[in-house]
Amino acid sequence: MFLGMATETPSFRPHPSAPAAPDPSRTTAVDPRGLAAFLVVAFAFSWTAWWLVPRFLDGGDPTPAVLVGGFGPMVAAILVTVLTRGRSGVAALFRRHSLRRRGGAWPYVITALIVLAIAGSAALPVYLGTAEVEEAALRAALLGVPVQFLLIALVGGGNEELGWRGFALPRLQGALPPLAANVTLGAVWAVWHAPLFEMAGTIQSEVHFPAYALLCVGLTVVMGHVFNSARGGVLAAVVAHAAVNVVSGLKGMLVGDPAGMFEVTAVLAVAVFLALVTRGRLGLRPADDGRTPSAGAPATVAEPVTAGA
Repeated sequence: MFLGMATETPSFRPHPSAPAAPDPSRTTAVDPRGLAAFLVVAFAFSWTAWWLVPRFLDGGDPTPAVLVGGFGPMVAAILVTVLTRGRSGVAALFRRHSLRRRGGAWPYVITALIVLAIAGSAALPVYLGTAEVEEAALRAALLGVPVQFLLIALVGGGNEELGWRGFALPRLQGALPPLAANVTLGAVWAVWHAPLFEMAGTIQSEVHFPAYALLCVGLTVVMGHVFNSARGGVLAAVVAHAAVNVVSGLKGMLVGDPAGMFEVTAVLAVAVFLALVTRGRLGLRPADDGRTPSAGAPATVAEPVTAGA
């Protein structure tokens, strides 16, 4: 080594053009592999429960059967994820329930919009004089809303969201444009409920399937926008699902006509409005697409740099 000559030591720094790998708990469009297995398991679990449990109850209250079968999408999502992505995949799946706010207020603005639309569909027949609401019954029903909301979020519909939105929708959006993916999921969701139409005492047994299917498609488009706007956050979808079920239940109890013309029209109007203003994207952002070639690459790429460069 000669005096007066500096020694150049190699150092490393991230390549400025290397994109970071997307967080799997925030992706809203992924490779569709595993979707068929998910649907088979979800339908098998739910339909078996809806067929077996009533036979043990011998025609009693259908609520236990409905609740048990409602866990089909969650069970399917966990099982298929374990088999295809292991424990790390399951951890990422449950991180979609993160309490950290995603998407700001927008997912909840969309939720408020659909809730107001359904409430408006209940108020319209009252305004037109074709239905009446007793004030005492309304006050009593409103007092029970917080408990009802919590129960629905945990076991009465919100529990489905880990499967429908957390697992199925990102895979459908990985194969189809967002609007087509959500319409398809809405049709699947409607058919999944089919056994309940033959079960006495369920809401589905009181409505016509075509109207219910349209309602499912419209609600799925709206909740798809909630999920995408929340950047893959399932918690926002749980809130939306529970809120919709609560207000729909109040409407059915106070003015009747579940899945009636006014309700279906109001929900479809909101769905069409969101599809138009987003040009069919429904809040899907390219940054939340897990299908990019760099998704499996390291977060940074190092290159040697000499001192003084």
